[in-house]
Amino acid sequence: MYRLKSAPPPGPLVALVERLERAGIVVALGGSGLLAALGLTDTVGDWDLTTDAGLDPGLAALAGERGAHTGSDELHADQKLMLAGGSIEVILGFAFHTARGVVRIPTRVTGRWHGVPLGSPEAWAVAYHLLGRHEMSEALWRSLGTGGPDRAAVERMLREPLPPALASRLENLPTSSDT
Repeated sequence: MYRLKSAPPPGPLVALVERLERAGIVVALGGSGLLAALGLTDTVGDWDLTTDAGLDPGLAALAGERGAHTGSDELHADQKLMLAGGSIEVILGFAFHTARGVVRIPTRVTGRWHGVPLGSPEAWAVAYHLLGRHEMSEALWRSLGTGGPDRAAVERMLREPLPPALASRLENLPTSSDT
């Protein structure tokens, strides 16, 4: 986190994670922060945290924090809290509207990076694909192709109403013994 070419200050992120975890809310870093933690980028635009917690628990845990709230739209089927002057986004119930239904992106903690819980590369490869952010999605797919995916994370994502080509890509990721 501290050797990145460009990133928002990490202090507010760490403090926010600690506050949410003290409230019993599981969060995980995703987005470009996850890519940075995996060594796939050296630039972070903002810190994206996901949680399966709903809006009310999120607001209760963050009472007194200054920020903005946005709800779902044509693409996003979730709630977002923008905090720390927009440098941190807490995504509550991370999900997307698709032609096949709502695809929920679960918050799975896969490790920690400088004290911050990391999200699932498998879930974020799917999320970036659904967002149309193909460069970031491809970086995660390549990483999963060489390191092998977490089969439980893949199975969890395959329970979602994914577009067939995306589901096929997940199903065909090599296991760690195939690499």
